[in-house]
Amino acid sequence: MDLPPAVLSLVDAVRAAGGRVYMVGGTLRDFLLGKVYKDLDLLVTGLPQNDLMRLLRRRGRVQRVGQAFGVLKFQPREWDGSPIDIALPRVETSTGIGHRDFKVAFDHTLPIETDLERRDFTINAMALDLLDKRLINPFGGHADLEQRVLRQVSPMAFPEDPLRMLRGVQFASRFGLRVEPETWSAMSAHAASINTVAPERIAMELQKLFQAPKPSHGFVLMHEVGLLPHLFPEIDRLAAVQDDRSVASHRDSPPDTSLFGRSMRRLDAVQEGVDLVNRGDLHLLMAALWLDCQPAEGESAGDQQEPLRWAAGLVQERLEALRATTIGVRPALVAVLIARSNFEVDALAQAGSLRRFAHRLGCDEAFMVIDLHVAERLANHADQGIDDLLDARRRLRAEIERGSPLRLKDLTVNGNDLRQIGVAPGPGMGRILNELLQEVLDDPSRNTREGLLAAAAKVASITPRSGLEGQ
Repeated sequence: MDLPPAVLSLVDAVRAAGGRVYMVGGTLRDFLLGKVYKDLDLLVTGLPQNDLMRLLRRRGRVQRVGQAFGVLKFQPREWDGSPIDIALPRVETSTGIGHRDFKVAFDHTLPIETDLERRDFTINAMALDLLDKRLINPFGGHADLEQRVLRQVSPMAFPEDPLRMLRGVQFASRFGLRVEPETWSAMSAHAASINTVAPERIAMELQKLFQAPKPSHGFVLMHEVGLLPHLFPEIDRLAAVQDDRSVASHRDSPPDTSLFGRSMRRLDAVQEGVDLVNRGDLHLLMAALWLDCQPAEGESAGDQQEPLRWAAGLVQERLEALRATTIGVRPALVAVLIARSNFEVDALAQAGSLRRFAHRLGCDEAFMVIDLHVAERLANHADQGIDDLLDARRRLRAEIERGSPLRLKDLTVNGNDLRQIGVAPGPGMGRILNELLQEVLDDPSRNTREGLLAAAAKVASITPRSGLEGQ
């Protein structure tokens, strides 16, 4: 194992002071899986925190963070990586049902095994002594990792911290793990308690789940253990709705012909599809997940007639409640992708129609909506092919590259130019500018200053004076 010189120096310094340094947590798990780890999680025993801080300050910058200042962020000198997380051994006592309802006690004299007892799953309850490279593995986590098994460390894992259930889901999905029976039963028994977890914490785990090669595995697991009805009931109930659209080709055996199955295939296609411009984008993944959601039986007939508008409003509400902006998601964008997803690709055959499409959505959004259709075809209508969608995308990119005007700011005239020919500021000016844009969307060659000013003067002459001058 090749450790950076700064870490080797730290290990030697801690040993000389009477302590030990261990690699723990996700860093060790990823190392044992042969993955490249980005962050370093270390644990130091045998040194009081103040002594450890003095030792670290001689080698770089150190900051206390975390609950009750339990974690040190250490940035060694001449270190260009992320700060190293360094913790002392601790025990946690649950004081409630919330994620933060714990009493934490730090004790540098605790054996490393005692610290590992508080971990969530056996694959995370290991430690590697960085001095003699000895693996401390009291709960069989190494064997579980090799056999791809997800196992809780303690029967109290989920009652003490319900978020661990969702962490288990994303671990299982990202690393291809099988949930062992007792852990599965515990998830089912405590599923309802997921509602006690802070929304932003749920959002962070969902973000990790969406990084899985097949995010559908996590949502299927949530459906099967009973977590999904408490998190997103509108997605869970899709499993009971048969898809009345033909599924032309897919890899399922036997096929899942429900709307849930359709949504899961689309979700994975967004993650896997090499033909997508925005492959793996969080906004696109969420749009793919919520696209088929419908009002429950008994909801208003108006909503039933416009399911896309209903789904768009729902997803925006859900993501705002989850505080999805904390993970870089714009709820309004996901809603737009769903609401605008019902375009017909044949309608974009003419260049003017394609330019209007990009104008209505915005260029970035237009590419994402096309991607959503590509994912749907790949997942559920493979016999239709995607050549027409790829052609529309290619032609749109060509329009952008040649500088075709698609927005008001792309016009060769603006409000100042219109004022100079006598058009007063106000709603009337805005209407004129939009009319000019419609002309150049039809024919970009009309986007000349002289031509547009002449067209504006003509429009102004037939527009009621009150509309132009705001009287």
